[in-house]
Amino acid sequence: MTNKQLLNKLKNDMRMRNFSHYTYDSYLGKTKAIMKYFGEKKLEDVTTEELRRFLLKYLKDERKLEDRSINYYNSVIRFIYEVTLDKVLNKKQIPMRKQKKCVYKVLPKEELSTFFNVCDNFKFKTIFMLVYGSWLRIGEVANLRVEDIDGKNMRIFVREGKGNKERYTILLKQSLEMLRTYWSKYRQNKRIGRIFLSESGKAITVGVIREHFRKYRRKARLNEKVTVHTLRHCFATDLIERGATLIQVKELRGHSNIRSTMAYVHVANIKMDLESPLDAFFERREKIRWKRYKKY
Repeated sequence: MTNKQLLNKLKNDMRMRNFSHYTYDSYLGKTKAIMKYFGEKKLEDVTTEELRRFLLKYLKDERKLEDRSINYYNSVIRFIYEVTLDKVLNKKQIPMRKQKKCVYKVLPKEELSTFFNVCDNFKFKTIFMLVYGSWLRIGEVANLRVEDIDGKNMRIFVREGKGNKERYTILLKQSLEMLRTYWSKYRQNKRIGRIFLSESGKAITVGVIREHFRKYRRKARLNEKVTVHTLRHCFATDLIERGATLIQVKELRGHSNIRSTMAYVHVANIKMDLESPLDAFFERREKIRWKRYKKY
């Protein structure tokens, strides 16, 4: 199978499994990057040892990617070989890397404020406010449609979230006002379709959003490790500090597992002012014993 044929089959395999647009584009992009690394060689002929060198030597040592990113490439490789090529892959030779305990990076309030202040493009400022205040992933905000905005109930319908799951998330008053201003300026006559378009009039891409985020990150003099996704972490942490429950944050963020949400407890500045149930139990028992003692 040629690499061109592989790409076509890969696309059909992903469509069969109803991958979200974001996952579809991401897997396709990673596959093309893998093909570029191996040059003219067909992926069908690449050995396990060569895949190991790609993951360890190239991604880890040369590109210095984090373990999470390397594992994502590994997932793509497994899908290509086990599904698209229908080959048996020795997973013991290319295992998933053990990741460090996830502790989300958040920005101090001053740096977050500086970032939004230096963002002088209203369209992208609105996009970043939705990422921050409505917990939209970068792919979700790119796919956002007019009919997804529910101004009456102050919520946003996410139709193609991570894992192709649908959910509702909150809509801040400030975000709604920014959307209305953006609409009146740029999209007056469009009542349906994608909200955010590129200069050419096509749907905005994830790459363009990331490019503009990096531009304003440099302008605000933020750490290079700060990403668009960091904005989501900031708001989740802010809510927990203000008393939101983990269940509320889990549902709004679209987490499939409460353990992902628990990571925010480690970075939130909250006071763990809890009383042990055992303390209350022993306290009640002491009161009962004291009452009996007083009788005698």
